[in-house]
Amino acid sequence: MEQHLSSVTFKTKIAKILKERNNTDLKIMLETIDHIIGERNFITGKVFYNIANITKTDIDFLCDLFFSKYKWEIILNLDNAKTKLQAFLMIFSNSSNNISKSSGVEKSRLSRLQNGELKELYADEIFGLAKSLGTSPRLLFEYLYGEGKKLVLKLELVDGK
Repeated sequence: MEQHLSSVTFKTKIAKILKERNNTDLKIMLETIDHIIGERNFITGKVFYNIANITKTDIDFLCDLFFSKYKWEIILNLDNAKTKLQAFLMIFSNSSNNISKSSGVEKSRLSRLQNGELKELYADEIFGLAKSLGTSPRLLFEYLYGEGKKLVLKLELVDGK
């Protein structure tokens, strides 16, 4: 993605959503949002998550609103596997190159995020990662920023017909 979600665009659309809801505490809510965003030019994942929570707005709805033009592709295309074993192992091993290409997160940035050199993902990057992994953005936001949330991977066999 060439440019991340700008703070100005985000604040404008969130204000519109709150006005449409006839929020009685609109002024206080907008001041709180301004405080959370601070001097940032772009919206980080944590800011996106926190504002979705305080405004009681569904994260998946916000992702659809803001990231509908974001380019991503599913990482796991198990139809390309030559054997069932390869398909199974593909679930657990993906190169950073493949994840970067599929999610739209720049490779060097993804590497720096993984090794802890960078601390914050942008909201659009979380969206791209979630979509490329075939899960809802809400689930990944909750995992990354929700208190006490932990990741559990479940495998299930389904009828392939």
